[in-house]
Amino acid sequence: MTSVRVVEEQRGTETILLAEDDACVRGVAARALTRLGYTVLEAVNGVEGLQVATAHPAPIHLLVTDVVMPHLNGGALADELRRARPELRVLFVSGYAADALTETALQPDVPFMAKPYVPTVLARRVREVLDASD
Repeated sequence: MTSVRVVEEQRGTETILLAEDDACVRGVAARALTRLGYTVLEAVNGVEGLQVATAHPAPIHLLVTDVVMPHLNGGALADELRRARPELRVLFVSGYAADALTETALQPDVPFMAKPYVPTVLARRVREVLDASD
């Protein structure tokens, strides 16, 4: 019974932009979040993330982005998107330890989650970031 309640508490209706260059990770994350009620916009890298966000006229509530991606890293993607959408919340994910990432890629005010992760941990972290007060 407790696990059902936990899943219900993780549900949402917000829109999430998921920028992840690993197709398997992106697929698992997108399916898990979609099953919880979120609208998930997918991008294979930062450049595509900018294109997807530009083409989406409605609000995007959260960017979940891999930190290290080809063409445009997650930090640069977050910076660009926040210029146009200052209310956008961001969650960085990476297979690298946070202390191994450069300051230009990782921002101190942005939550970080290490990969690999299981969908339930992602769902919980997404809900925490969306519900956090500024």
